[in-house]
Amino acid sequence: MTAMNITHQKSALLRGAGGLAAAIGAASIAFGAFATSAAAGGNPNFEGILSAAAPTGFMSSPLAYDVSGGPVAVDFDVAVTNLTAASQSVGLNFSADHILTYNGVDVADGQPGQPGITFTGPSGTTQVAMPGTQSFTTTWSGDQVVNLALQYNLDSCGYYQLDIWAPVSGGSDSSGQRDRATLASGFIRVLGCGGGSGSPTPSPTTTPSPTGSVQPTSTASPSPSGSPTSSPDGGVLAASTPGTGAGGGGDGFGLGLLLLGIGAVLVIAGRFRRAARAGLPPIDL
Repeated sequence: MTAMNITHQKSALLRGAGGLAAAIGAASIAFGAFATSAAAGGNPNFEGILSAAAPTGFMSSPLAYDVSGGPVAVDFDVAVTNLTAASQSVGLNFSADHILTYNGVDVADGQPGQPGITFTGPSGTTQVAMPGTQSFTTTWSGDQVVNLALQYNLDSCGYYQLDIWAPVSGGSDSSGQRDRATLASGFIRVLGCGGGSGSPTPSPTTTPSPTGSVQPTSTASPSPSGSPTSSPDGGVLAASTPGTGAGGGGDGFGLGLLLLGIGAVLVIAGRFRRAARAGLPPIDL
């Protein structure tokens, strides 16, 4: 085998390895984006007034929070845009519902030791409301984007649906299962309870009656943000312009970018090696 053939094979191997690393990196980035949003959703047209991005800040099921060391604080952040040019003041609620069954199967304990469920919506579930529903009002100026940052504390195991919503009279959301208009929702999983089972499920009668509602108003000098209130089981942390943070899936993006970079270096190295061995002028990248 001639030296030229060996050089050609080494260059081809470098380029091939670089292409493979780049492909894996791209796939990792795509998976990271999917994992972030697969079990979380924002309503792009909330009562014709607001548009919500997919919520972030929390781990989506089947990933799990661990309460073996005590209660966990679950963050729920969502950027919400005023779809109108007028000021809008909207009353909202933030709540958690414990999922008891899924397609007829008892999943109230969060299924420790099992892969877990990736939910795409409430369809097929039976749920019971948890105590600590938070009611608050936020004001948007025309076309403004406000970042709602909320938090809910949990110390019992199971699957939970988290929602920002407002009640509607005599109607339901697009799923047809709830008498509410949902702005944003997500699904989480909590494990780590003693004996592999969750704490007793609270009665839904202990949940405070939500007071929020959709009440758009127009003013000449709107205030940039609302004055949210908190409850003992959680609170509205902030209402501000959105930052650049993201929820779960960040590690996948970082790994993907690293592999893309490695792939590019290997491809370039292969091309230069081939040119150098052949006595060719530098390659124009």
